[in-house]
Amino acid sequence: SKYPAVSRDLALLLDKEVEFKTIEMLAMQTEKKLLKRVELFDVYEGKNLPEGKKSYAVNFILQDENATLKDKQIEAIMQRLINSLKEKLGAELR
Repeated sequence: SKYPAVSRDLALLLDKEVEFKTIEMLAMQTEKKLLKRVELFDVYEGKNLPEGKKSYAVNFILQDENATLKDKQIEAIMQRLINSLKEKLGAELR
């Protein structure tokens, strides 16, 4: 595509039982059009986290095939993703 992709990262605190594929599936359902990839780049369990929790560092790649994404569009998409992860998985931002 001649329009650039945009990358955004989130650090999410989740219950240990939540698997990455669940995050990926929920994200793709939430933003079907512009979300191209969801990648896990770090998992942390241990000190400084509440009992029964783990931290996922997740990268989201957004791209519009027909136009350059604007900051407001990106912010709105990321907010929808955050809200969906909070509501459906009980995620907390770190």
